[in-house]
Amino acid sequence: MNDNIIMDMHNHSNLSPDGSNTPEEMVQRACELGIKHYSLTDHLEINKFYDEEYLYEEPIRRGSEIIPALIEKYSGKINMGYGIELGQPLQDMPLTERMLSSYKYDFIIGSLHMCDGWDDFYLLDYSQVSADMLMGLYFEELLAMARWGEFDVLGHLTYPLRYITGESGIEIDMEKYLPIIKEIFTTLIKKDMGIEINTSGLRQQIGKPLPDEYYVALYKQLGGKILTIGSDAHRTEDLGKGIAECTAMAKRLGFDYLTFYKNRKPQFIKI
Repeated sequence: MNDNIIMDMHNHSNLSPDGSNTPEEMVQRACELGIKHYSLTDHLEINKFYDEEYLYEEPIRRGSEIIPALIEKYSGKINMGYGIELGQPLQDMPLTERMLSSYKYDFIIGSLHMCDGWDDFYLLDYSQVSADMLMGLYFEELLAMARWGEFDVLGHLTYPLRYITGESGIEIDMEKYLPIIKEIFTTLIKKDMGIEINTSGLRQQIGKPLPDEYYVALYKQLGGKILTIGSDAHRTEDLGKGIAECTAMAKRLGFDYLTFYKNRKPQFIKI
């Protein structure tokens, strides 16, 4: 058991199209690792909802039955919530509203994996498209999401850099995006919403969490208090990875608490 794994608030089972293990296998592994506060957050990619490759209706329905049953079954071993990673929510608002009103989630991560009209950042060929142009579109859509505000924390703020810099080796002048990033943070803070530290970058070529220490410190300086940490594991082997390191980082930056969600309400967990 690892007492340093306070939480893992972002991970995926095989109810996600890119997940490997069943929900119960994920929960069992979380228990083995001694993770104290845990949310399974399978994908709900709004703009891909009806694509033949994904067809999210059935996995979401199954999740709404499976996850609450697992929460009850493992209640003596782990504090667990029913989460979702809501991708591209503004790209089909009627569908987003239906999916939010039809199921009772404990926790919602708001994510943007692809700008409106574009493929996922991991699919793009950056020799054929301007990374800077896409970064501008990305932060504009993130700001619109923050203003909409029907989620709990903003997922992996610097997600595109996983592929633009980490895999394609293209350096981005992030200074030009600092004003809009500050606006995103202040908008979230005013709405009592938060951000996550996504540890997946530590396992990938970029070699640092998403967002990294600079942006987490900026969020804190602007008054941010709600912070979750998640591994973004898509298989049991990656659950909990990087959590201890990023918890220590949060503590070093002045965060005394991390946040767990139940019934969409924040619970502050002392570090």
